[in-house]
Amino acid sequence: MSESLDDVLDHRTRVGQARRQKMLDRLIEASIMVFAERGLNGTVIDHVVRCAGVSRGTFYNYFDTIEDALETARIALGREVVLLVNDTVDAELPPAKRVALSLHVFIELARQHSLLLEFSARLGRHSFSFGSVLCQVEPGFHADGVQSGAFRDVPEELILDMLEVGTIAILGRVMAGEEVDVEAFVAAMLRVYGLGFEESVEAAMRPDPLVLPSIPDDSLLARGSVAWAKSHP
Repeated sequence: MSESLDDVLDHRTRVGQARRQKMLDRLIEASIMVFAERGLNGTVIDHVVRCAGVSRGTFYNYFDTIEDALETARIALGREVVLLVNDTVDAELPPAKRVALSLHVFIELARQHSLLLEFSARLGRHSFSFGSVLCQVEPGFHADGVQSGAFRDVPEELILDMLEVGTIAILGRVMAGEEVDVEAFVAAMLRVYGLGFEESVEAAMRPDPLVLPSIPDDSLLARGSVAWAKSHP
């Protein structure tokens, strides 16, 4: 039985959409690698197209500016990190333990994946922030913690700003090869929520072992990390 015209057109549409998505993924991966290496101010469109092996015309089929490419890359990589942290954090844990575990997982993922580390540390607040990761993993976590008495009623925006700045600083130290006491950092962040010293130290203890989520081979983080390792032996 021969295919109808509608079937043929539908097949062509699906093939075209798949090709377009594949090219977009290629440009996103290249953008992440270039921004991770050069930072925001050191990146221009020619860097991305050379890394992706495409023409400037192809770039402009998907993005208007280099800032558009950065925003798309930031959202794509951030979405994967959110899902990875979400797969690890038990929603039944007490609020302070959930915050602490999310921080430990986020920092360890960056430590083990140089591409994620460099992208987050170099771009700072232009990258996805830990605060946004936490809000998406645990929507309403701050209000719930305040209501339950686990946290003090500190403005959530202030806490998220401190988490963001603090995490960027820690990732910068890790990138520089410095020894970082992550437990002390996590405890300090928990004290921002209003926990006492001993309570924050206890909640900030890193699980042993710290179980990280498995990363699919076809994920942006996995593919990008492989390409990054090859170009940065």
